[in-house]
Amino acid sequence: MNAIELSHIEKNFTGFSLQDISLTVPSGSICGLVGENGAGKSTTIRILMGALRPDGGSASVLGVDTSSPEFLRIKDDIGVVLDEAYFPEILNVVQVGKVMAATYRSWDKALYESYLDRFELPRNKPFSKFSRGMKMKLAIASALSHHPRLLVLDEATAGLDPIVRDEVLDIFYEFTREEDHSILISS
Repeated sequence: MNAIELSHIEKNFTGFSLQDISLTVPSGSICGLVGENGAGKSTTIRILMGALRPDGGSASVLGVDTSSPEFLRIKDDIGVVLDEAYFPEILNVVQVGKVMAATYRSWDKALYESYLDRFELPRNKPFSKFSRGMKMKLAIASALSHHPRLLVLDEATAGLDPIVRDEVLDIFYEFTREEDHSILISS
């Protein structure tokens, strides 16, 4: 099974359009989605995640069409990290963990705690006081702590200092040691 299949995707906006985008990401692989700013990488990811409907073509993730009702069932198998981490600014990492535990059926509190320790994230500091690197580490910890099979990363390492970026890339490498784990990363 392929982790991702896009076939002849089209999406039109005023002043911008995606035309005839086809992409296959086999299970167990890492695929880079590379392009200039404004090329349509984030739009493509939004289509993959079911947040946008294509005007033409088809998209499937982990064997399920993104426009089908079944797609909600497999969202637990997808970890997403966007170019900005979006958590309520008043929450700390412990509170974020509680929200995630209520969101994902397969949430693993012990795994989440291990990522918090590995990333040296403070437990009681509000998210609003985090640096960009700390915010991205929290987003990555959250994305990985429900045992996804697919990671979708939209500019997840942009703006990180080299030490943090290398640490994050090591974690992504560890993730792909499982043969059914895949990554789509845009840059």
